[in-house]
Amino acid sequence: MTCRIALLFGALFFALPSTARNTELRKTTSRVPPVLAPNCRYVQIPLGNISADNVDFRRTRRNVDFNSPKDVTKFFSSCLDPQMYEDPDDNTTKLIVERNVTIHGILCRPERPVAAQDRRIHLMVHDATYDKSMWHGLGILEYSLADALASGLGGSYTLAIDLWGHGDSHGPTYPDPWQVLQPPFHVEVLHELAVRLRTNQHGLWMAFKNVTYVGHGFGAQLGSYLIEDFPNDVDAFVGTGLPTGSKMTPRPSEWMFAPAHSTDPKYQDQPLGYFTGAVTSFLDRRNILYGGIYDDDLAVLDFLSQDTITGGEACWSGSYLSSEWLGSAFSFKGQACIVAGEYDRIACADGPECKERVRGVCSKVFPDASSCKSNVLGSTGHAWMLHRIGVKLANSVRSASALGGSWGNLCSVIS
Repeated sequence: MTCRIALLFGALFFALPSTARNTELRKTTSRVPPVLAPNCRYVQIPLGNISADNVDFRRTRRNVDFNSPKDVTKFFSSCLDPQMYEDPDDNTTKLIVERNVTIHGILCRPERPVAAQDRRIHLMVHDATYDKSMWHGLGILEYSLADALASGLGGSYTLAIDLWGHGDSHGPTYPDPWQVLQPPFHVEVLHELAVRLRTNQHGLWMAFKNVTYVGHGFGAQLGSYLIEDFPNDVDAFVGTGLPTGSKMTPRPSEWMFAPAHSTDPKYQDQPLGYFTGAVTSFLDRRNILYGGIYDDDLAVLDFLSQDTITGGEACWSGSYLSSEWLGSAFSFKGQACIVAGEYDRIACADGPECKERVRGVCSKVFPDASSCKSNVLGSTGHAWMLHRIGVKLANSVRSASALGGSWGNLCSVIS
């Protein structure tokens, strides 16, 4: 563990049980900017007006008082429980939403010049309650997979983004957490971004010949929707931390999340419907996201710097957590790579059977893919990029020139 983290967070375990101290620690943590490698920089990509067919939750859930913190927290928690969720497409009213969107991200360039015809980019999309810093080790460079992919011998551009409504991607006011921030809207944003990456209409002053989508957890869920609706948007799909049919244990408890505006000072301007970890939920979060070999200090930093998840996002996640998505066969013809952690309580809750389940995703969901490989990472939990294997993987990518940025091959070598 780096000196920076040890000095800042080495003693924080003694402070976590205190609500007052935890709140102040979160406020302090929000002021610590992620450390970027020299070849990386912050970017903004204006996408213009984006429209989508969402679900009108406020109209269809008349038994929920959306102005009541108690009511919305209970409804939110039920959405995350695979045994209680209601499919948002069942008996609901559609709502067309349109917003002007600018996406914020971190762009990393290869250290060696790349010819225009060889330019590749990895579009990296974070999990729920994270932002773009997830792919940059929360600011700890040795964990930065995004930097490793760019600086390696087979270097590729990487663009780790903040989903709309998260991190820095929110505009002057935060989008409606129930009506706007839902997967259909996110997918339309990702579709527009993927198209622009190929055509040099994004403000990055270059077009990319090859686009690889890398998503984790909720980001992988959105990626699967993207390649189902727009199978030609990307050349390769990397999905990590996806449910594979095992029973999620432990399930998120009703007291694990709380309204963000009243929990974390940096979210005080967010409307009711944005949720983040309750001030006493450190152990819950660690138990679900971590397992195997990891640094305790990084798990603390993860908890203190966490982002949010909205009600509209949560109420589309129940079907994924119950693995209903495995019933779909995509027409995607590119490369696919499915990865899970050995102790991932979302993807691999059934332990020894996990490898077979992860392998089964290829045959069930990607029958037409040019190649589909899978891997279960040993000694790691759901947030594998923030475990010690994340450092091992980053180092392997930096030195593996033969991989040439191909996650199809990378799937078989990270272990």
